[in-house]
Amino acid sequence: MHIAVVTKNMGAGGAERVIAQLLKEWTKNGVSCTLICIHPGEKFYSVCEGIDRYDMPKFSENYNVDKLLRYRHLRKVIRKISPDIVLSLPEEIGIYVISALLGTRIPVVVSERNDPWLMPNKKITRILRKLMYPFASGIVFQTEQAASFFSSTIRKKSIVLPNPLDLTRVPKSYEGERARVIVGVGRLVPQKNFRLLIDAFFDFYEEHKDYKLIIYGEGYLRDELEEYACKLPQDVISFPGVSQNLLEEINSASMFVLSSDYEGLPNVLIEAMAMGMPVVATDCRPGGASSLIDHKKNGMIVPIGDVCGLSDAMKMLADNPDFADSIGKEALRIKKVLDSKEVSNAWLEYLSSRLLV
Repeated sequence: MHIAVVTKNMGAGGAERVIAQLLKEWTKNGVSCTLICIHPGEKFYSVCEGIDRYDMPKFSENYNVDKLLRYRHLRKVIRKISPDIVLSLPEEIGIYVISALLGTRIPVVVSERNDPWLMPNKKITRILRKLMYPFASGIVFQTEQAASFFSSTIRKKSIVLPNPLDLTRVPKSYEGERARVIVGVGRLVPQKNFRLLIDAFFDFYEEHKDYKLIIYGEGYLRDELEEYACKLPQDVISFPGVSQNLLEEINSASMFVLSSDYEGLPNVLIEAMAMGMPVVATDCRPGGASSLIDHKKNGMIVPIGDVCGLSDAMKMLADNPDFADSIGKEALRIKKVLDSKEVSNAWLEYLSSRLLV
């Protein structure tokens, strides 16, 4: 079997992390894989040896012309390498891949990686999704709630599959007294709602002045968030950027907090749980966090945008170390649930089934 995976690039994103892990597992199983990056450049995640890689060149200084020519060239590349099936993610790339490969008779499966009510955020892309998804051979959703957005016709050819957890990335669960540190991770963009986390921490800090908040990630809101955080003394809230050793750096923290307004199936939340960290997450649509967390058993779930609820959850973990420890230990079970080999095989079985359609 030959699978061509088409994506934007291998930057520091959740879809890219999933791609790297799927390719790694599939290659172990003897599957021939080709990775095609439509807009190469940033390379945060590497892929294992034995995978053919094609980085799309730039064709024009005009953005729209260049985009059209890149996808036209993609059609030529796909015809040349003649894969059995094409998997494209995230959705804003997959929509254009479907249109580029119409008439080639090569099946295309796309994967929705976010909240379909809000993403893609461009109207034209949402219109194209409605037009193109009927031509897809299959759709992979992360949650049942995401799948429910679409028509019964789309759902009949779709499947809900989790993300594979790469245990080789996950350090051993921290032992000993945890640092008085709360961590958040993600792009510094409105979706992640780090203002909510900062506001909750302002309230939390009134009673816990020995704690610090560290927010990892980059984005265009960095200056705004840094200025907003200046309400507290210097170094209480910090923004160290993107880290290649993120999991090792956050492993000893007291808790991980996800403050997003919407999210797919957050990889960093999965990895924090796999390290045995106490976690708090907003109940963001389309239900990725709540599908992972059983409230007060392996984590804490609070309503989106709820400053008091988020602060209270953080206080509960900080003030009850035995409770926090039990939540962290229960969270470790995620390692078995999302075993990389089993999840990657499930993806492979689904792709194989779409060859017969």
